[in-house]
Amino acid sequence: MVKLRSEVDPIRLKRAWGAIDSAFAKQGLTLHRGHDFDQIDRMAERSGLKVLEAHFSPRTQTFSSGRAFWLGVTDVKDKLVGRVCARLDQIRPPQTLADYWRKHFYRCFPAETGGQVELAEEQPRFAEKITGDTVYMGGTEVRPEWQNSHLGGMLNRIAQIEALDEWDADFYYGWMEKRVFKDGFLRSCGFTRLHANAVRWQAGGPIPIDNDLYLAGNERDDVLDMIDQILSAPPKAIEDRISAQSLPASETSKPAAQE
Repeated sequence: MVKLRSEVDPIRLKRAWGAIDSAFAKQGLTLHRGHDFDQIDRMAERSGLKVLEAHFSPRTQTFSSGRAFWLGVTDVKDKLVGRVCARLDQIRPPQTLADYWRKHFYRCFPAETGGQVELAEEQPRFAEKITGDTVYMGGTEVRPEWQNSHLGGMLNRIAQIEALDEWDADFYYGWMEKRVFKDGFLRSCGFTRLHANAVRWQAGGPIPIDNDLYLAGNERDDVLDMIDQILSAPPKAIEDRISAQSLPASETSKPAAQE
């Protein structure tokens, strides 16, 4: 039986994108998109945010403009208050997502014991079944005074919409560290699928990343369903949710997800 591919309605996609962008604007925030990762690093440094780690860092990656993008929101003082990045990985059978990780992590990350990190031979079964156009999302960071406000979640939602519009990929995912994992943040990002201990290391994970990572993801139809859900809630409801949960900087905690 041929698997039917759900159609993307460009009008609904644009309306969902506009609903989130409007919620940003009502908070005095301006959304930006770019392909120059040196630029977003400079914006982060000027605003007191961390520069990107190896998944998106211009020190370790070279992306063409059609293969990766970043989204950032700035406040009325033109300071970056939040960002997220996305890249397209075109994985073709017989290669799987696990095969891609094996090469990517080795290239990008050092091991705790020296040398480059290596993945174990056996990986979780879900990663051995995923192939096709895959979008990795990472680099999420939000200024302390905007944490617990759904800003990071909405950035991840609009990034999925952007990626669907540009690449129409099959699978969308990001990593979450167990020590800072929050189910509410997962839901705020619009992700519906969660895998614990989603990657297995041969001998300890790379230094910047925990050994017990969660993978949060969506299949293509999940992103389409997310668009429907955004349109079913008026933009005012999204705005109120941000305002109601914003906290002073002194009451916020560390970001819920790292790159």
